Amino acid sequence: MNSAHTAGPVVVGIDGSETALDAVRFAVQEARGRGTSLRLIHVIAGHAEPETVYGAPDVDGDYARTALSRAAHVAAAIDPAIAVESVVVHGRPESVMSTEAGSASLLVLGTTTGSAVTAWVLGSMVGAVVEASPNPVAIVRHFDAERRGPVVAALGDADVSQADVVVAQAFREASIRSASVLAVHTQAVSSILASALSSPGDGLHPESAMDVRLEPFGADYPDIRVASVYAEADSGSELVAVSETAQLMVVGHERDRVPGRTLTAVLRHAHCPVLVVPHA
Repeated sequence: MNSAHTAGPVVVGIDGSETALDAVRFAVQEARGRGTSLRLIHVIAGHAEPETVYGAPDVDGDYARTALSRAAHVAAAIDPAIAVESVVVHGRPESVMSTEAGSASLLVLGTTTGSAVTAWVLGSMVGAVVEASPNPVAIVRHFDAERRGPVVAALGDADVSQADVVVAQAFREASIRSASVLAVHTQAVSSILASALSSPGDGLHPESAMDVRLEPFGADYPDIRVASVYAEADSGSELVAVSETAQLMVVGHERDRVPGRTLTAVLRHAHCPVLVVPHA
């Protein structure tokens, strides 16, 4: 059940914020687990090409180089063995990051809980990148390297085959961290009531159906402990609550579709990094 993933670098968006440095700390862990390098990107928006007025200070460029240097220093302090590339790109942040995601094993973006305007701009960019990316995207609002909670696999209905990519990624991430997996089977209230009022045609209760779905992945990772719980999916609030003790939350998203209400709530409010895995 192990699935191959892109062998490119772990790419991190760097904007000079403290949250971006948390994203770097998370990305170092991911790059080490994947056996790959880091690519740090700072995007200068608003100009197709840098201005070249003779004698004028390059304010944007100086800021970009300072931010990237600081980020590279943080990465080197954690693991000096990981190769780090720093790049400045001119363009629209969502376009640049979506392009970078195409060749990355993972794209990592830090988001802030600061001002409403900043949160809206970052949220818009994150939504656009998640919608377009063919590869996993990690959104980092909070990162605690000392947290030892489980890796949460946020799953929908047990008969949705796309959930397998989420489960596979969750087990892979748990293996990197020597963590357990908590499979949260999220369902709408209407689905939960329907399941409770009708008997399954195959004789399996929803809980045992979920266990059956997890078994092949558990066989690939026999040292990883696995638990399953059910939760309401309508608002994302229960997933946000679970994130308070998790190391990482892995969720699925259908590519080329705008993130729905539940995913949006998780991306905006989760207390741990969220890894969004695209599927067809």
